[in-house]
Amino acid sequence: MVLKQGYDCSPTRDNKIQFNMHLIHRENSTMLVANTSNTIPFDDNLFLEMKMALKDSYGIWKENLYIHKSPNACSTVKQLLGKAWPEIIHGYGFPTVNCPIPPGAYISPGMNVQSICENSNFPKMFIYGTYKFHIIYYTRKNEIFGCQGFIFDMKRP
Repeated sequence: MVLKQGYDCSPTRDNKIQFNMHLIHRENSTMLVANTSNTIPFDDNLFLEMKMALKDSYGIWKENLYIHKSPNACSTVKQLLGKAWPEIIHGYGFPTVNCPIPPGAYISPGMNVQSICENSNFPKMFIYGTYKFHIIYYTRKNEIFGCQGFIFDMKRP
């Protein structure tokens, strides 16, 4: 997997959970760096929604290739990330590895994307291609509180 971009899915909204992300390419690794601002706690009162799209051979995104929605956002993300959870939490600069993540402004020291992919509970096999993954919509009563998006390529080893 090659991460090409990390971004806030809805940067024009005044979201209560905001991510400002960018990639840093080092010798043999890609680091994700982010500044995060939460005006509400990231907890289990929020829903987690994920949507994935695949770019076809004409360059058109085929939306809703994969959709997942579940309650208890914080606990669900923790379970999906598995052994990568502490690395993500520390990588975002959050003060605790437990749910909830308190409101605040956090500066990321950075995290190794490859390590996170290897240690998470996400599927390890995909069809080769370019994917857009709106990995996290934090919602409550159909109000979006924040969203992270990633674009990545799945290539042959």
